[in-house]
Amino acid sequence: MVVDKSEAKPARRRAPPMQFGADLPLWTAWLYYEEGLKQDEIAERLGLSRASVFNLLQKARDDGIVTITIDPTRLERADLSMALKERCGLDECFVLPASGTGAPVHERLGLLAARILEQKLHDDDVIGVAWGRTVMAMSRALAPAHMPGATIAQVTGSSIATYDFSPELCTSNIAARLNARCVNLHAPGVVSNATMKSLLMQEPIVEQHFTLLRQCTKTLFSATPLTGQTLLEDSGVMNEAVLREYLDAGGVGFASGYVFDADGRIIRTSFDDRHLVMPLEDFLAVPERICVAGGASKIGALEAMFHARIATILITDQETARALAERFPA
Repeated sequence: MVVDKSEAKPARRRAPPMQFGADLPLWTAWLYYEEGLKQDEIAERLGLSRASVFNLLQKARDDGIVTITIDPTRLERADLSMALKERCGLDECFVLPASGTGAPVHERLGLLAARILEQKLHDDDVIGVAWGRTVMAMSRALAPAHMPGATIAQVTGSSIATYDFSPELCTSNIAARLNARCVNLHAPGVVSNATMKSLLMQEPIVEQHFTLLRQCTKTLFSATPLTGQTLLEDSGVMNEAVLREYLDAGGVGFASGYVFDADGRIIRTSFDDRHLVMPLEDFLAVPERICVAGGASKIGALEAMFHARIATILITDQETARALAERFPA
């Protein structure tokens, strides 16, 4: 038997359950927000049109039955991200929410940075990688991928004194997670004198490496202060005498191989003549320069780094972002 749908009767409207009284907007809101039904499913259950369900949900909001609130901590993070982006000349800023887990901030930042980088990766990327605990944490948190067209390259020479988060380990770890091409710099990070650096830079394998670095589409690095318990001394990259020379010249922070003062001026000493690192002009030409750093000890270094215009993208934690925003008032 063929049924003429034009003569079919509309579904009969169903009254709300007794506990909802005759309050149809309340019942509709309950089905939508609490039981998770879609509007067309609610329409079928209540014997109403979808447009009527929409109007009932709107009435529930207008009458105060439903109050929609936004998590204020998320609002603050959004405000901080926008403030730092606009005031510090960044292209993007990502702020990690505060947490009571007790996990080290560099581990939590590494996890966030991994998720962000995964969204930004392209198969033809050439990514220059510096070193540090946060960069290493990010490399461990990356989801496995298959990007054989991407190249992961070391931006500074090697150092056996920083095994747990050395430049070569950070680079190779990221490449392994992404199944990408790994290019380590087969030269020490710091040599004994300027003549040795000059000779090394003329070696074909080293020269080719720095030619590759000029093709970088992204760089990954952290920032560290020159005072307190700094990784620069703990890792053996710099000794007390070298640090003192930079401090006497006004140095406050270090990022991707370079020291800068509070106004963002790059400070050079005799150490730079012995340090094998991506030349500053090449580094600043990279389109996406991603700094992953946070914690109270790094606030001064990050503030100075903004003045130096070293990073285009910052990934930091909420407390650090709040402190930095105070130092860069609108």
